[in-house]
Amino acid sequence: MGKSEKIKWQLLLFLAIGCYLLALVTQQYLFNVVAIGLAVCVYKYGNPVLFKEYDERKKKQDEEASKIRAAVQTIIRNKTL
Repeated sequence: MGKSEKIKWQLLLFLAIGCYLLALVTQQYLFNVVAIGLAVCVYKYGNPVLFKEYDERKKKQDEEASKIRAAVQTIIRNKTL
């Protein structure tokens, strides 16, 4: 997975956005169907490529929050600081 893979998914995402905007302006429902199909494809297969760094940061933050939440629950149960 290199830079070319990310560029491919970005182009497909912008194509989906373009189809949606074109459908909005021209009121042609066919463009909406194309936009929805592209968006589902990008969401299903391109999400790990496009948002890999974000997902890793979010997972790390969730793990830290989980640890803090468990520590606070332990403190509350034991009623100690």
